[in-house]
Amino acid sequence: MIWGSLPNLATMLLAKTKGLQQAAAARMEGRPEAAAAAYLQVLALDPADASSLRGLYYLQIDASARQELLPQLRQLIEAAPPHSLGLSLLAHWLRDDDPEAAMALNRRAARLGLPAWRLAAGTDGGLPEVLILGAPKSGTTSLAAYLAGHPRVWLHPLKELHFFDNHWQRGEAWYRAQFPALRSPGLLRLEATPDYLQNPETPQRMRALMPEARLIVLLREPLDRALSWLRHMHSLIGLSGDAGALLADEADRLEAMGRAERAAMGWFRPNALSGSLYAEQLRRWQAVWPASQLLVLRFEDLALHPERVLHRCLAFLDLEREGLPAGRSYPAHNVGVAPSQPIDPALARRCREGVLAEALELWTAL
Repeated sequence: MIWGSLPNLATMLLAKTKGLQQAAAARMEGRPEAAAAAYLQVLALDPADASSLRGLYYLQIDASARQELLPQLRQLIEAAPPHSLGLSLLAHWLRDDDPEAAMALNRRAARLGLPAWRLAAGTDGGLPEVLILGAPKSGTTSLAAYLAGHPRVWLHPLKELHFFDNHWQRGEAWYRAQFPALRSPGLLRLEATPDYLQNPETPQRMRALMPEARLIVLLREPLDRALSWLRHMHSLIGLSGDAGALLADEADRLEAMGRAERAAMGWFRPNALSGSLYAEQLRRWQAVWPASQLLVLRFEDLALHPERVLHRCLAFLDLEREGLPAGRSYPAHNVGVAPSQPIDPALARRCREGVLAEALELWTAL
C-alpha cells in the first residue's frame, strides 16, 4: 500500500500511528524483528517517515533477519523520491554485503538538497567542522536542530553516526563518505553523537583525525540526567526495574571503584550515574583539546533561553546571527514521554553528595 491509495488522510495517519506504536511495543518487549516489520509497514504508507527510518537504523537485529527484510526495504526506498535519511538507512543495511554500493549511497545522501555551487566535483566527501559530543538526554537533539536552521550549517540526516565509538573500524573513508565534499569552506558540517563525551578513546581519535574541529558539550543536572536516561532506556529497550533500585545498585558499584578506575571508565550499565560523571569525562577532552575549541553549556539554559544559547554557539562557530529565520520558534526535540519515577530523597542526597558530587559542582559553576 502506498501513500496516495488510502481513502483519506485521517485513515493514513491512524495507520501510521498504529504501526509506530506496534514497533515501540515490540522494541520494548525485546522483539526487534517484529519492530522492524512494523516500521516497514509504516514506510509502505510513507517512505519518508523519519521515525521509522531512524528506528530501523538503530534497531539491533541480527544479520539473517536483516537479509530477509532487505529486499522489502530496498524496494520501498528505491521506489520513493530520493530521501537522504532513506538512502543512509539502505547504505547501513548494505554495509557488509556490498560496501561499495553502501559508500555510493552515503555520498549520494550527503549531496541531496545542496546547491551545485556548494559541491566539489570529487566524491571523497569530507569531515565535519563541528561536533556535539553529549551528554545523552541533555538537549543535543534540540541544539543540533536549532543549529541546522542556520543557512551555513549542514546537519547529517542521522545526527548520530557513532564513528568514533562504535564504528571506528570502518575507517576514515567510511566517515568521509557521510559528508558532502564542498567547493568552499562556507558551509559547516555538523554531527552530534552524545555518547562521544563518555567514550575514553574518542578524544585522541578525533584530535588525530580532525584537529581543527570545534566541539560543543551540553550538560544537565547530573541526577536529573541519570533519571531521564533510565526513562529513555525503559522506552528504548524495555529496561526493567525500579529507578531507585537501579540507581542504588549502580551507586554501590561505582563507590566500590577507585577514582582512577572511574576516571578511565566508558559505558557502565545501566549508565545512569556513570553517564553523568562529567568531571572525569571532560578532563579527558581537556587533556588533548585546547579550550578555544571546546564550548561547554547547560541543558537548563538551553531549555529556558534557547535563542540566547544558540547565539553563544553561533559566536563560537564564527557564524552571523542574521542568517537565522526571523520569528523562529524553538520547540524541544526528542522529549521523553515516560513518566518520571520518584526516588527516595535519601538516595538522591547520597548520589549528589557521593559519586555525582564533582559533576554537580562542575555543572553548578557553568
